[in-house]
Amino acid sequence: MKAPRAFVAAQVAFLQPFVDAGVFGHADIHVATAIARIVGDVEDPVVLAVALAVRATRLGHVCVVLADVPLSLVINDGDDGAILVETLLWPKATAWTKALRTSPVVGDGTLGPDGTIRPLVFDGERLYLERYWRFERAVGDDLLQRASADAESVASDAVAPAILEQLFATTPDMVIEAGPDLQRRAAEAALARRIVVIAGGPGTGKTRTVARLLAAAHQVALDADKPLEVALVAPTGKAAARMTEAVRHEIVAAKLPPALAEPLLATKASTIHRLLGPTAGLEFRHDRHDPLAADIVVVDEASMVSLPLMARLLDAVRPDARLVMVGDPYQLASIEAGAVLGDIVGPAAAAGWGGEPPLGPLSGGVVVLERVHRFAKDSTIAALGDAVRNGDADTMLELLGAQRPDVTWVRPDDVSAVRAVEQTVTESALKVVGAALEGNRSAGLDAMGDIKVLAATRRGPLGAYDWSDRIERHLGRAEPRPQTGRRWYIGRPVIVTANDYLNALFNGDTGLVVATEDGSAVVFRGVADAPDATRLLQPSQLSSIETWWSMTIHKSQGSEFRHVVVSLPRAGSPILTRELLYTAITRAREQLTIVADEAAIRGAVARTVARASGLQSRLWP
Repeated sequence: MKAPRAFVAAQVAFLQPFVDAGVFGHADIHVATAIARIVGDVEDPVVLAVALAVRATRLGHVCVVLADVPLSLVINDGDDGAILVETLLWPKATAWTKALRTSPVVGDGTLGPDGTIRPLVFDGERLYLERYWRFERAVGDDLLQRASADAESVASDAVAPAILEQLFATTPDMVIEAGPDLQRRAAEAALARRIVVIAGGPGTGKTRTVARLLAAAHQVALDADKPLEVALVAPTGKAAARMTEAVRHEIVAAKLPPALAEPLLATKASTIHRLLGPTAGLEFRHDRHDPLAADIVVVDEASMVSLPLMARLLDAVRPDARLVMVGDPYQLASIEAGAVLGDIVGPAAAAGWGGEPPLGPLSGGVVVLERVHRFAKDSTIAALGDAVRNGDADTMLELLGAQRPDVTWVRPDDVSAVRAVEQTVTESALKVVGAALEGNRSAGLDAMGDIKVLAATRRGPLGAYDWSDRIERHLGRAEPRPQTGRRWYIGRPVIVTANDYLNALFNGDTGLVVATEDGSAVVFRGVADAPDATRLLQPSQLSSIETWWSMTIHKSQGSEFRHVVVSLPRAGSPILTRELLYTAITRAREQLTIVADEAAIRGAVARTVARASGLQSRLWP
């Protein structure tokens, strides 16, 4: 069933064909209508531009590139919608540009003659909503200022090399690769620069690098008898908890002396929102007038940070502080507007994979880690990730068809093969249920993360909800005790879908319904102070909860599982992109199963998420 079309008021009646074609939704039309009413006598091309600018931010873009309209529009409305888009009456480029340049609705970002802010900004190529133009300019200017500033080096030439030599020393069990030690290079940059980006795919040693550069910074601070305050942050509560655990694991593995290890082990990661201190409104307590006290701010999973949030974070980080961004620029970007990490890394990503190093203000501060430590050299999973990242569908399909032991390809129309996948997933689910029925909380929590179905969509055939239903039906036949028809059945894995500060739960946290002496309860991993401990909550205490037999690929960012089942919809779905498929594949550690037909795989590899933005051109002229 299709959602109802947006109501088109008389002032913007000419937009009706665009609504019928599926171009605009309720929010787009509402804003365009409001501006037309308030300003009055707004030309039709300008009203159309307003609706396009609103639509762009709703879909993750920062701006609209007029030269790409309407070719850049992707309409999830079937074949009829696509045909209608091509036949719509779009303004001629010259007339459209002239209308925008002369309209009272459009400005250059400065205040109008009467002191008002104009809602649109047009730079001759890109059209922005004013606030997003302001965010982009703020982020670009801040990064360039930090990159060009004569940073006061944290470490002296005599001290830093000795510390780094010790922290990044090779051990007998390490595989020595030819070429420079990029992890050490990233740490050196972080000691000397105010802005550093550590980019790389899963298993390339990003967390190891962060832990050791922080140890080096603490050692330098101790030698100088200066206190050092570190802030570790991530976009979500779940990512922050994983960051805390991962950094602590690396600190223990590094076998640091107590003077270095203790302050690092005591450092807890938080969400960016919590660090900035949200107020009752939409603003934060910390900004340039009340900056953060931290000397070093490390942002993990930076690819998930939206442009507005990045602007507010940069505004709050002291100009003399160090900012270290960590993430994978090839993963899915933020669900909100912007692809900030990808824009910052820019051409340096290609250089990191064998290309020529780019020139620009950020050149020395962007380090792309290449060596993958998570997978063996002959790993098909790693090779698939490389093929997807490089846009090589032929190589990917060749690898999938080679019947390698760590990868299985299942076509959706192969009923017996799909049932075999269902059986494998159900066998894992039975271990979860068995542990829950026995009250073995830790074993149940461990088991439910062993195999995970990652679906591109929530609804529809082979979507996340469909897989959960399939698994529960099989469970009901194989193990009747859980009574899967009930909501809080014993053995139900759950995932938190919204932050719950009262119960110290965050979006992405996972738990399990277990049997106790007093009935069923939901067990979660402990808080950051005791990550291996467990704690119980009553079902009545929980509200924003979903069943976790499967999850969307978007939700899986930052996670990893021993065995991942990737489920894709049919070819032609606008959700299928290279970044989506890459993110899904790289969640697997040992085993990967892909349920998709060839057309869907080729479609995903061919289509990249091209988010319209002017940030990269600001940073890499």
